[in-house]
Amino acid sequence: RLSISTPTNDDPTLVVCPKCQSRAAVTLYSDGDKNEVRLSCPSCGYNLAKIAEERTFYWGAENPTDSYFGADLLLQTDCAGHSLWAFNKRHLEYLEDFVSAKNIQRNPNNETWRNSSLASCLPKWLKSAKNREQILKAIEILKDKCNA
Repeated sequence: RLSISTPTNDDPTLVVCPKCQSRAAVTLYSDGDKNEVRLSCPSCGYNLAKIAEERTFYWGAENPTDSYFGADLLLQTDCAGHSLWAFNKRHLEYLEDFVSAKNIQRNPNNETWRNSSLASCLPKWLKSAKNREQILKAIEILKDKCNA
């Protein structure tokens, strides 16, 4: 099962090209026993590939990056005094569905619920109903970047 942070051919992680600052993509390719990850930029032709073994996560940082090359995520914007970001279109759709849901069900047993879902890992400000309208506006900004 792929996670939202795993780039795929049909939904790569969108990043800022380290060479020309244009839109680039990080994609995972499977070649038999090995997985290779590539960062490629259609604007300047920048291309970097490596075996997809080790990942470094910077998701809690103010400037989150992809977990393979450390490239800045393209889908970032300021929102409610925080940085709202997404890896790709699938991640953005998940955030939009979560934030726009009228009833968010939680397991009353906090010990078993904690960290058992993607929603449990979202920051409190993102889960707060008081930020809903600001977050949905910011998601629209990111959707425009995603579709550009």
